[in-house]
Amino acid sequence: MSTRALLAAALLALVPATTQIAGAAPKAEPAKGPPSKAVTDEILDAIAEEMNRAMTSLEIPNNPRPYHISYKVTEVDVNDAAASLGQTTSKRNRHFVNLEARVRVQLAPTLDNGNFSVPNAEEIDAVVAINLPVESNARIARRAAWLVTDGAYKEALIQLRAKLEHRRASGARPTDVPAWTSEKAMVSEDPVLVPVLEPLDELEARAKAISAGFRDRPEIRDSRVAVTSYLERRWYITTEGTSVTDTRRASGVVIAATGVAEDGQPLAQYFLRYGRTAKDLPSDDELKAESKKLMDTIAALQKAPVMDRYTGPVLFEGEGAVGLLRFALAPHLGGTPVPEGLNPQEAKRFGGALTDKVGLRVMSPNLSIVDDPTAHEGGGKALIGGYKIDDEGVAAQRVEVVKDGTLKTLLTSRTPSQKGQSSNGHARRTAEGGAFHGSATNLFVSGKQTTPRAQLKGRLIAAARAEGLKYGLIIRRFDDAAITAAPEWSRRELVQMIKSTDQEIPPPAVLAYRVLPSGKEELVRGVQLAEVPMRAWKDVLAVSKELTTYNFLAATEGQLQLKLTGGTDDGFVPSGGIESGIVTPDLLLKEIDVQPASTGALPATAVPKPGK
Repeated sequence: MSTRALLAAALLALVPATTQIAGAAPKAEPAKGPPSKAVTDEILDAIAEEMNRAMTSLEIPNNPRPYHISYKVTEVDVNDAAASLGQTTSKRNRHFVNLEARVRVQLAPTLDNGNFSVPNAEEIDAVVAINLPVESNARIARRAAWLVTDGAYKEALIQLRAKLEHRRASGARPTDVPAWTSEKAMVSEDPVLVPVLEPLDELEARAKAISAGFRDRPEIRDSRVAVTSYLERRWYITTEGTSVTDTRRASGVVIAATGVAEDGQPLAQYFLRYGRTAKDLPSDDELKAESKKLMDTIAALQKAPVMDRYTGPVLFEGEGAVGLLRFALAPHLGGTPVPEGLNPQEAKRFGGALTDKVGLRVMSPNLSIVDDPTAHEGGGKALIGGYKIDDEGVAAQRVEVVKDGTLKTLLTSRTPSQKGQSSNGHARRTAEGGAFHGSATNLFVSGKQTTPRAQLKGRLIAAARAEGLKYGLIIRRFDDAAITAAPEWSRRELVQMIKSTDQEIPPPAVLAYRVLPSGKEELVRGVQLAEVPMRAWKDVLAVSKELTTYNFLAATEGQLQLKLTGGTDDGFVPSGGIESGIVTPDLLLKEIDVQPASTGALPATAVPKPGK
């Protein structure tokens, strides 16, 4: 056991509520790339020593001392390249090391500083971080740990005081629910080795070759191709005795193109894929074929009719089913209570529609849902959402969320919503106030009775006919503002859009079709779902036999906020967010409300597009 693990174990005497059960470290994967050269045992031991000093000495008179301190050391190494029309627009390597300290203080087991957003001071969250030099040493690491721990402790005291005042002012009743749960310590210090990153020159050449296909297509207003390869090494050290390292590795490619309809409505299409390495991504020929599909789709959308208001059955196919789950269901699968201190509108962003429904039927009896961060594959494809330990130092666990339509449990963190609840290793989403909330990672949806995809359209037509409708609706892709956010809108226009848009509705559908009784599909644009109520999941009429596996990075910001900030910097593949995956069949829902999307209009260009 390392020095840091021994030091952390010694601290258990100071924290009697903690139980240490340090199991054997799992075996490292077969050697691939080398371990980190930037974060060494010497550096980690120095941080652990400073943790020991802080836990025994850190105190401000007449204030509670820390009862828990944790550190996360993160090393990120990313190669990014982006190109347009066959020429490089940007490329870079980012390599940095970050040290983050989190401190918790308490007045009672049921009252600590956590899960509270200080009004008008959301940045006070008892979390302080600092970048370390890539070529660091023990002395630098020790000093950095001293600084961030001191800052996090002072913020924790301010946050606790504000939380106490908020409870007094609001008349909140005392509760017997613990503020934070004790969990088993985990020791696993062997490095997790992963394949080396694809070289930057290789990514650049690929982006240039694929993006060249967008030349001489007058219907395309703008286009780009971006490729990424990144790894993220993490080390967790806590006063409970946890000392763990893990590594996440992914490669990704995005193709994005925009156009304008005849009435000025902006149009966007994209193709996004992630895998653990470039071998999991489509070939260049496949990517070029996807590029052509995007161009052809934008050309067709320019003349397509705008969607009318519609209430009726909707078939969510492929990425459309993924988007429905991602935006309308996944946020409600977390079991962490909403942060205190938020107003009702802000609180809605954290879901919560299922928190009091455990043990009840919440979906069609045909559906079951499992979230499994220990899985590496789904539907025969690589998944990027797996991890060994979550962001609170709890081992990843497979969780059966819904069984035959009945909600069995929710995805939890160490902030419980009821007495007796414990974490099931899903603390991944950071909320205002610094608390981690339980969230989905590798989500598997399955049906007891399935229908071949080719027959689902017939089921859709029959359901529409039964409702007296002239057509049904198929959605095959939703917008993703991390990719399609356009720099052409002024900030004033974007702010106005945000003010006039319900932030709880899913993003617009960018690929949707009306299906006539004859089976003919008509492309439509401007398709916007209203808020999808939880009761809609009880009326899933059918699911497909075929599965879609889709990896993505769940952004910490909302879709409208991403539009405001312009999406991803420099047009790169998104590499910030929560690595996630969804494996799902197509889903036919009985009744969904749809309305025309209000996305504004771009003014016509003053002069024609330039020639070659």
